[in-house]
Amino acid sequence: MEAKHATDCAPWKEGIDPDAIRSVAGAIDELAEFPVLDATVLRVIALCDDQESTAADLVDALEQDATFAANLLRFSNSAARAHPIRAKTIRQAVMLVGRRALRRLALEAATFRFLERSKGNGRASCGQLHLHAITVALGAAACAEEARIPADTVHLAGLLHDVGKLVLPEVFGEEACDALAREFPAGAERVLAERERFGIDHAQCGALLAERWGLPAEIASIIAWHHGGPTGVGAPNADVACVQLADNVAGMLAGVEADHALLEVSLDRLGLTSDVLDVLADQIAVPEQRGGEAGRLASRVAELERLSQTDDLTGLANRRHWLQTTRMALIENGGGAILICDIDHFKAVNERHGMAAGDLVLAEIGRILAVHGHAGRLGGDEFAVLVPGNLEEAVQAAQRIMAQVGEVFEAGSGPKVDLSLGCAAAPTHGSELAELLEAADVALLDAKRTGRSRAMIAGAELRDDHLAA
Repeated sequence: MEAKHATDCAPWKEGIDPDAIRSVAGAIDELAEFPVLDATVLRVIALCDDQESTAADLVDALEQDATFAANLLRFSNSAARAHPIRAKTIRQAVMLVGRRALRRLALEAATFRFLERSKGNGRASCGQLHLHAITVALGAAACAEEARIPADTVHLAGLLHDVGKLVLPEVFGEEACDALAREFPAGAERVLAERERFGIDHAQCGALLAERWGLPAEIASIIAWHHGGPTGVGAPNADVACVQLADNVAGMLAGVEADHALLEVSLDRLGLTSDVLDVLADQIAVPEQRGGEAGRLASRVAELERLSQTDDLTGLANRRHWLQTTRMALIENGGGAILICDIDHFKAVNERHGMAAGDLVLAEIGRILAVHGHAGRLGGDEFAVLVPGNLEEAVQAAQRIMAQVGEVFEAGSGPKVDLSLGCAAAPTHGSELAELLEAADVALLDAKRTGRSRAMIAGAELRDDHLAA
């Protein structure tokens, strides 16, 4: 099977289990009855995009919808915006901000009102969706301007990037989603946990909902990728990177630890340095944040990168640190190979032998993997190893790992442990870390589908004749 590389946004839906899509279809249909962009907003956008329209046309369109006009003024002068416009009438708003800014303002006001009234907004699983949406949208637009790319698409995608958080509680229950959100408040760990427990994550749900609303395909793709896609470190294009960067900055301003690996990838995709974090923070911070968290984000990122690099249970590099160091090693060494390892039926090990036994299994797997390269724990029972050298050397390492796991966990009184592995190498399966992770993940899924312990190279089964004697 050919890997879907991270330079292509289009196949985001192909990575979702069809059963998971069916499970959320009802909730998406229900939410589709309440579109964010109503007729007034669409009319305002069309007028703003029409160079022949006048300010009077915009005023007339807005004043025909008294409710929307009132909401627009309330929102534009509220503390939710980083820079309130202080307009008393619609005509003042049109004249003060200009048509391009008014286009964004109409989108922000509509989204703010929709999310503010949405069921579940404010609970642990959703958070303050209406406030976070505006912050990320402003940050994404500012990021686009810094990168000198068009900002309208990323602004809208930033507004809607988290709408999938409205879907999951409707399908899987508010209590289950709140419990997961409390355990994994944000970032890559959150979406990984959602995929493991529900079969689908909020980014994927949001993309499906955006598609159902009839929004442009690029908006759905950005929403689907805003947490890095299947690997957690994918930034297929500059538009995606803008929303990823803004989401990280908004989180840091709210006291959430940054996703450093994705932060580095998105900065690299845009050709920006970490200095831009302070610029974005100044653009989106509310007044009480200025002089506090804003203005110090670049140094905060550097400090947090220095700290918390090790997984407490296994002693391996944690996900963030492994991704960062592996990405740099691939660049510096001009290549290498990736193994992704997953313990088969690990939940059953915990249920049968207890959590303490499960922890011992994880620690022992970590010890074995560390012998064969730069190993890290990606989360749960999933590990990764950077193997220096070419594909053949990685294949040999995979075979040795499986043999050692078989010896350590022989059938007996202790837990029986099987390991599935996926293998990919540069340049055969790509040159960037995200490409290699995706290819290895596809191979891992193929291995697990066989129903027994197996290792697979991306696109082919790892057989004995792949190995040196």
